[in-house]
Amino acid sequence: MSSRRLPSSTDSYHHGALREALVDAAEALIREQGLEAFTLRECARRAGVSHAAPAHHFGDARGLLTACAAAGLERLADTIDGYVSLAPADDATARLRAGGQAYIDFALANRALFQLMFRRDRLDPTDAVLRRAGKRLGDGLREAIAAVMAERRLPASELGQRILLAWSLMHGYVTLVLERQAIDLFGLDADEHATAASEMGAELLRLLVAGLAQPLPDTTQSS
Repeated sequence: MSSRRLPSSTDSYHHGALREALVDAAEALIREQGLEAFTLRECARRAGVSHAAPAHHFGDARGLLTACAAAGLERLADTIDGYVSLAPADDATARLRAGGQAYIDFALANRALFQLMFRRDRLDPTDAVLRRAGKRLGDGLREAIAAVMAERRLPASELGQRILLAWSLMHGYVTLVLERQAIDLFGLDADEHATAASEMGAELLRLLVAGLAQPLPDTTQSS
């Protein structure tokens, strides 16, 4: 839990500090009460400012949620960078697994924020900051898979397919866990069994990366 003190309404804010405080308040609100309970007025109350302050800085609820999602994407990218930095620099498959594990662990630890980050219906997809954060995340995945392909001398023309495969597995898996769809069959959820969910994610990544490192089968030859 953040130790940052929320100022009273009599405190003065620097412009950037107020924006950060409102983004923090928005994240805390959706974490505690869910996205449906989100209001600009409640974010202002939590940040200790007038109810007009969020609208002044973000325009509307969509604007503040977009800023919150962009900050989340940057934090996810930072988390991935941290995990990858611990993997051997000369082992592309290990670095890809590390990045995938970071993606899974971040989602498990930040359910509400992670879900918001991919809710296009609640965000402004044209926002420059959101697009920049999303591009940073996408570029990281692209570079990691391209490195594996280069290491295994796989054709560059397959890069897009392999990116989509990797993202589909990582995002699909954590979505199943976060939505409690894997709890009955596999006993996996983000609340009581997050460690088990993380460990299962590691096993799935091991299988995924092994497949990504192999050439596509030749379907032109008869069996």
